[in-house]
Amino acid sequence: MLILDRKNLSSLLSMKEVIDALELGFKEYKKGACVVPMRFGMDVKEHRGGFLYMPSYMSGIKRSGVKIVSVFPDNPSQGRPTIYASYLLSDVTTGEILALIEASTLTGMRTGGASALATRYLARPDSHVLGVIGTGFQALYQVQAIMAVRSVEKVLAYDSDRKKLEDFCNNLKSISPVFPVDNPESLVKDSDMLVTATTSRTPVFPGKAVRAGTHINAIGAYHPDAREVDEHVVMRAKIVLDTYEVAMHEGGDIIIPINEGKISPSSIHADLGDMITGKKTGRQTAEEITLFKSVGFAMEDIVVAHHAYEKAIQDGIGVHVNL
Repeated sequence: MLILDRKNLSSLLSMKEVIDALELGFKEYKKGACVVPMRFGMDVKEHRGGFLYMPSYMSGIKRSGVKIVSVFPDNPSQGRPTIYASYLLSDVTTGEILALIEASTLTGMRTGGASALATRYLARPDSHVLGVIGTGFQALYQVQAIMAVRSVEKVLAYDSDRKKLEDFCNNLKSISPVFPVDNPESLVKDSDMLVTATTSRTPVFPGKAVRAGTHINAIGAYHPDAREVDEHVVMRAKIVLDTYEVAMHEGGDIIIPINEGKISPSSIHADLGDMITGKKTGRQTAEEITLFKSVGFAMEDIVVAHHAYEKAIQDGIGVHVNL
């Protein structure tokens, strides 16, 4: 079994490679060559934590895998991170476990890559200003990925946590001009593209502030009763999901306005695979507001994990262990 840590992944994978792997993965998914059960969780109430399990199987690459994520909010008081994530990649022809991969980095890269794919199809070609609301772990990957598909001239950033905002700006300034903003409404008004990557359960900016022609990647909320964008956004936007099945089960940004009667399921234009395969169009006019709602999809993990594994074997990277 090969073990790949976060440094290995960062050295192995470029964002372009991640985006290309995801594009192929969505094509395979649309062909029916991918089995992705709904993710499920297990609470550990006595320790105020829990686990999430995200399995998938892809017949074309002959791989199966599962991502295991633990969330224990009390960990920082013990000097440990709140979240741990690992990925187990297996060969479906033998059942052999091929690799154990650090999955926080994997998740950051594949989530950013999915937003970049959506941005490629939905953002105006002349989009140059990227606004980021929520500057935690995911934010830097989002910016790096979107920079691979659009010419980003500057990044505007907002976070209610000033320390996170300061750290994000310091980490980003070597690759892009970045400017902290005092409130999300002014950020939205000045941005061509938006990323919301927060833990908020309620909308993080006034939807009426969104300009015509803006593209939004909403990636933070993944519970049916939580949302980052309000009904003013979804009622005006061309809506694209990562997948219908998962987003309509977990994407509160879409579920809540449907339940309130503000939009209907028929208001949804496409999922990402529809655009990649040419079944549906992306942006059609410069004035459209477009919204990509992402809740995460286990196919994204497996295709990126597979690519990292194959490249690591080729380049002799990682540590081999015998179980």
